[in-house]
Amino acid sequence: MKLVSTLSLLCVAALSMATAPTTKELLTKAQADGLKSGKNVLVIFHASWCGWCHKFDDFLEKTDEGKLVKNGLEIVHVTVLENDPKQKVNENEGGVDFMTELGGKDAGLPFMAIIDSKTGKMVVNSLMKEKDQASNTGYPAKPEEIKHFMKMLDMGAKKLRGTDKAKIQAWLTANAPH
Repeated sequence: MKLVSTLSLLCVAALSMATAPTTKELLTKAQADGLKSGKNVLVIFHASWCGWCHKFDDFLEKTDEGKLVKNGLEIVHVTVLENDPKQKVNENEGGVDFMTELGGKDAGLPFMAIIDSKTGKMVVNSLMKEKDQASNTGYPAKPEEIKHFMKMLDMGAKKLRGTDKAKIQAWLTANAPH
């Protein structure tokens, strides 16, 4: 009986250690890092099943132009909307609420927003607004999406030079999926 109780406690402890950090914890660290480096924070809401999310991550990690974006912004990923029960443990508590607060309810993934490192307030998000309609750029592939993503960088990535932004825009345009 004592062995069963000990094993049960160990299982509960292991499960509690396996949970993902909360959205608040992720943002607190990203904002602190952003303050140190003089950068705002790009919050990327994503999920394991989202192909466009993986494509955007590949852009950030594997291209020189994506690395320019990373040099201009502190990047933080918030996992939301996982469908697979095995992936639910990777969701960041409070992520969906924060995404909604930033205007991303029902926007689709990836949804992005640039947050001011000092105030925590949103500078801009990935919603393009035309008349009364708003649509999420997601991975910036279409010309209007690339244009909006560049607007996001203009508004929130103050450390990026004009020549760097031109390189980013040129790469996204040249490598847009057809």
